[in-house]
Amino acid sequence: MVMLSPFFTHRHPQFWPNPEGFDPERFAPEASARRHKHAYFPFGGGPRVCIGNGFALSEAQAIIATATQRFRVEVLGRDVTLDQMITLRPHGGMQAALHSIA
Repeated sequence: MVMLSPFFTHRHPQFWPNPEGFDPERFAPEASARRHKHAYFPFGGGPRVCIGNGFALSEAQAIIATATQRFRVEVLGRDVTLDQMITLRPHGGMQAALHSIA
């Protein structure tokens, strides 16, 4: 049995320059074309890829675009420890405050 770790693959310097940094441009079409097609696999890959992949990505873009037009997010506290479960999540949750932009 072979298991792949999205956590480590998504942070591997062979695939990602500055793997720990926040860089939305790494998903631009020209950047994605230079990278292995399975360097980023949040929904699996190959014949067993999640059928909700396309919907989830579209839904996330719509929610984030709508929310960031209306709110500014302030993260309360900075020390975050990760829990590596089925999905990656902050240990003990994460507190944030929403501030209306209106």
